[in-house]
Amino acid sequence: MKRRFFNSSIFLLSMVLVSACAPKTVPTPTVDVVATRSVELASQMMTQTVAAYSPTPLPSPTFTATPAFTETPTLEPTPATTAMPKVTGYAPCYKGPGQTYALISNIADTKNVEMIGVGSVPGWYVIKNPYFYVQCWIAAENLILDPSFDISAYPTVTP
Repeated sequence: MKRRFFNSSIFLLSMVLVSACAPKTVPTPTVDVVATRSVELASQMMTQTVAAYSPTPLPSPTFTATPAFTETPTLEPTPATTAMPKVTGYAPCYKGPGQTYALISNIADTKNVEMIGVGSVPGWYVIKNPYFYVQCWIAAENLILDPSFDISAYPTVTP
């Protein structure tokens, strides 16, 4: 009998402990978004001040003379001689002149690039990488220059 009472009381005690330790579910509050926003707007409108009325009269209009029409000279268009260099093939662009330097990226075929300078090593040009916007060196055989492109306007760059 004692054993049965002991087992029952242990079972009852464990059930009480389990139910006491179980996580309680808290209902999530629902928010009326439309009503909340309308109350916020009404509160803002009630706290705004209206500009004070100024009894000062507006200044009277003044008349200014309109300048007579003058003929503007037409400007002659100057021919575009700054065509951007274009890459041919899938060209590698290095940190210096040659494969001994780190490769920055390969530039896609027919991509226009911005010239920075002429390389101090013959056969190399320094351009702005169109992907990473950093200076890189490209071989002359991978670059198409327009015949009107003025190479002498660019500085000589050393690695």
